[in-house]
Formats: sequence, C-alpha cells, structure tokens
Amino acid sequence: MRRLAATVILYSILVSQSFAAQNDLSKSNTKYNVNTSSEFIFESYPNQELIPIRLLGAIKNAGLYHIPTNMKLTTLLALAGGTTTDADLENIIIGNDQQTIHNSEGAEKKNLTLNLEETLKNAKNDYTLVSNDIVLIKNKTPWISNDSFRVFSIISVVLTSILTAIVIKDRYKK
Repeated sequence: MRRLAATVILYSILVSQSFAAQNDLSKSNTKYNVNTSSEFIFESYPNQELIPIRLLGAIKNAGLYHIPTNMKLTTLLALAGGTTTDADLENIIIGNDQQTIHNSEGAEKKNLTLNLEETLKNAKNDYTLVSNDIVLIKNKTPWISNDSFRVFSIISVVLTSILTAIVIKDRYKK
C-alpha cells in the first residue's frame, strides 16, 4: 500500500513539474512582446519624411515603426493593431534616447507617463510623437502571480494524490 501511495505522489509531482516547465517555456521573453523583430513603414505619399518610433509591450504588433512626423500616439496604436486585452492603459511610458520629452504643460522630462483613457476623453492631451520615441505599454499586474498559481497547483495535485491513495487503501480493506 505504501508503494502505491508513493507511486501516486511521485507521479503527481512529475506531472505538475512537467506542466510548470511547459508553462515557463511558453511564456519566455513575452514580458514586453519582443519575441520577433518587426519593422513597419507607414507613409501617406512617396518620399514623405518619416521618423523612427519603437513600440513595445502589450501591443498586437510591437516593433520599430517609421511614421510621418507629427503623428499622434493614438494613431500609431491604431496602426499597430491596438493593444492586447491585458494592457495597462493608465500607465503608458514614453521615453526618448536622443532628447528630452515635453509634457502637455511644456515641461521637460526624461520620460512621460500617459493615461490613454484620459487622452481619449480629451483629444488635446494626445501626445505628438517625435523622432526616436520609445513607447512602452506594460501588462496589467495580475491579482495572483504565476508563481503563486504554480505553487497552488502543485499543492492541489499532491493533496489530490494523497486523498486518492487513502480512498484506494480504504477500498482494499473492505
């Protein structure tokens, strides 16, 4: 009987570890959606002056964008296919490695944090992109982290295995 219980417990641990390993492999390098290199060029007419913008994070088509000057952030997001369902639209970070950024009041900053939902309510708040801007849209923080969920899953598999072994033992006694 002890062998049966040990076998069931060992099997459940191996299954849960296999599941955890597959989960880790499927989520590797997806924090800011930079798994594939993508470059997009948008121009309204031939030989139009374009500026490079890096769009990263919870975007359906993240990558390097060459867009016309004076394009608004919301237009770029639309061209990129929009954000993913888990995008944090209240904390969009815009930085620039070539120059400082000016917020809506004209103050200079190293980076700027925008609330896209507020921007959509008032079009005057829409940020005009400049050359070499880096736009990062982070994922929302989940209520339960992946690590906590993994621990809970392993514990539940082990407890289920132990209870199964106890039920089997009781059936053999009868």
